[in-house]
Amino acid sequence: MMTISVETLRAWLEEGHPVTLLDVRPPIEYAEWSIPGSLHVDAYEALKAHDPEALAGVTLPTDRPIVTVCGAGKTSQIAASQLAARGLQVSSLEGGMKAWSLAWNTAEIPLPPGSVRVIQVRRTGKGCLSYLIGDGETATIIDASLDPQVYLDLAEKQGWQVTSVLDTHIHADHLSRSLQLAEKAGARLFLPDQQRVSFPFTSLRDGTTLDTGTMGVLISMPLTWRHKLAPKHSTTASTNCSPSQQKRWCFLDTAVSQFPLTVSRSVRRLPR
Repeated sequence: MMTISVETLRAWLEEGHPVTLLDVRPPIEYAEWSIPGSLHVDAYEALKAHDPEALAGVTLPTDRPIVTVCGAGKTSQIAASQLAARGLQVSSLEGGMKAWSLAWNTAEIPLPPGSVRVIQVRRTGKGCLSYLIGDGETATIIDASLDPQVYLDLAEKQGWQVTSVLDTHIHADHLSRSLQLAEKAGARLFLPDQQRVSFPFTSLRDGTTLDTGTMGVLISMPLTWRHKLAPKHSTTASTNCSPSQQKRWCFLDTAVSQFPLTVSRSVRRLPR
């Protein structure tokens, strides 16, 4: 049975490669979240029962590849087998939506000339955003949600050592890897001032400005999320700086269209 990796599918979608995504999960799971643009067919129970007619009434394009999707990549293989028997070009998504939730890519944020660099790490399956801020030989990670080694590898590639790790929010639906990352990197952990966690950390309050150790760079953050619906089919990462401000600081605004979320951060450089 042909399968397709999360990385390949993500690249196809980003490049506009023609593909039909057929989601065969139960309706309630599809309603909770799905890959944008996917089609849904309520055939999960029939496929699990290996009903050979589970997809008999489904009409799909024949001029493009089809990718079947389920929760963990098993039921979608049954669906793919049935569609392949009809002569369709079909693959099953490896790992299903569980794997898709951890898909990621990076984008460097354009900044005025200088040694500070900001790399956005985008967990595309869920819309979670992390930031790798480097200057000189050190770096700070904001809102880590992927395997800690991902950030360590990215930092090492740039010649940076991770010295500070911080989260901008603590709540139940935020998957944080910041503690594990800080422990693995031997870095200092910063969290919003709260009583929800029992492990040691350095407290941050709204509007806190802190020296992260990145060679004179300060990070000043409002520890809140501003939610708004971004324009459809747009993915942007931009800086909003006036000419007079560009030498001292700039704001990073990021909007991901599939997810109704806008995140704001401020990065300032200390006077030398």
